[in-house]
Amino acid sequence: MTSLLLPTAYLGGCIAAMSIFSHVYRRAKNAKAIEPWFPTNQKKEQYIALLNTEEETSEHHLKAALLGRAMEAVRRLLVVQQEKPALIELMRSGHIGEDIWRDFQTAEQETMVEVQEVLAEANTYAKDWQKTIFSTASQMLEAEKQKEANKEVQLMREREEKRWAMELQSEQLEDNVLNRKSEEKMVAEEEQK
Repeated sequence: MTSLLLPTAYLGGCIAAMSIFSHVYRRAKNAKAIEPWFPTNQKKEQYIALLNTEEETSEHHLKAALLGRAMEAVRRLLVVQQEKPALIELMRSGHIGEDIWRDFQTAEQETMVEVQEVLAEANTYAKDWQKTIFSTASQMLEAEKQKEANKEVQLMREREEKRWAMELQSEQLEDNVLNRKSEEKMVAEEEQK
């Protein structure tokens, strides 16, 4: 009986120690600072700074800043809408923890609050501007995306043209080398005659 008691106590102690270590390790790992879902909203900060300046800011500049803020809100809203289905699926399958899901939900709520704040601010500048500010912001985002795509296409075209020019140059060098070799061969044949 005593021969089984000692190994059982040892095994129980090992399991208890591993459980305690695992619990402490998980708590320490989860205690790390988690990055926010979105970086600081610079457009919001700029708008608030314009509102709080001591100097009188023109309404035109305030409207432009609010439109920039709306564009950032639309950008974030699109990210939330795109990432939510995948995160729900990952959450269901157990691939992500609840802490990530909570962070995402917090980011989603902050985005919705930002949308509401922009809508409220829009009405202070023009009647019914809240109905069109986000469609305008979406159109401006699309224009920016189109401009970026055009730049990318132009860069690809320039790279392709450089590549073709280099290939043409290397082909010309090869032709020159072949012509020179054939000329040298002809001269060598004539000298042998």
